[in-house]
Amino acid sequence: MRLPEDARGAQWALGLSGGADSVALLHKCLEAGVRPVALHFNHAFEDENGDEAEAFCRALCASLGVALRVGRRVASPQERGSKESRARTARMAFFAQETRAAGCVGVLLAHQADDRAENLVLRLARGCGSEGLSSFGWGGGLPGAADLRVWRPLLDETHAAQVAWLRERDRVWVEDVSNADLSIPRNAIRRVLAPLLPHFTAGANAAADLLAEESACLNRLAEAATASRTAQALELRPGTDATLARRALRAWLPTTLTRRQTEALLALPVGGVTQVEGGLGVRRVGDWTWVRL
Repeated sequence: MRLPEDARGAQWALGLSGGADSVALLHKCLEAGVRPVALHFNHAFEDENGDEAEAFCRALCASLGVALRVGRRVASPQERGSKESRARTARMAFFAQETRAAGCVGVLLAHQADDRAENLVLRLARGCGSEGLSSFGWGGGLPGAADLRVWRPLLDETHAAQVAWLRERDRVWVEDVSNADLSIPRNAIRRVLAPLLPHFTAGANAAADLLAEESACLNRLAEAATASRTAQALELRPGTDATLARRALRAWLPTTLTRRQTEALLALPVGGVTQVEGGLGVRRVGDWTWVRL
């Protein structure tokens, strides 16, 4: 386990689902002298055992003397996006709210090496480039809350290692019943694809590390190709390569651009206007200049 440098000097929160990874992380933190504030979010999906997991987390934290904050939200069937993406959005919003309320600097998450490998494959299927395929790293910002940090202490360990660690100590956890549903892409990768490739997790994580390095290099080159950038306007140096221009546009706009939206910005004629995510309007005012409307 690799804790952040200020783990003992600052107050951290910890995302506690009740599953093996997050339960192992909580126990390991306590053994290391770090006492986080636990955050549990019950998605209340009818086909999952969310109430069981919530009750387990309440009992576990009470037995350990760990402060616990619990959230619950019943999603509407009319909400857009996949079940997994909607759950993640709601969970991250709860984490941000309660992390601030508890006076914490960030959230410790129990993502491990298998999660990162699976995430790379999912992003590959969506057509991501090196930025997306580098997946997540040890640290970063909490999604939707730039003032809060995220740290993943278990990123160089596997799920199997967490299960073995808990069993050696006769500690229990709650198994999410949805993990057996192969219609969920992440489960299919974990239960069907990964067993066919003996070095899947190690290889995918090595690839993600390499892609992260290459992505950082391209970001530096894109920055060098930027003549000027403000909140309202972006000007690139004449002759900028399209790959770097796409990077610069994504870095400039305060929203997540799809590949199609980025290409639309590059293809705009001078004077042309297009809209990107969130209804944000952008006009091209020169061969190498765009402005926000």
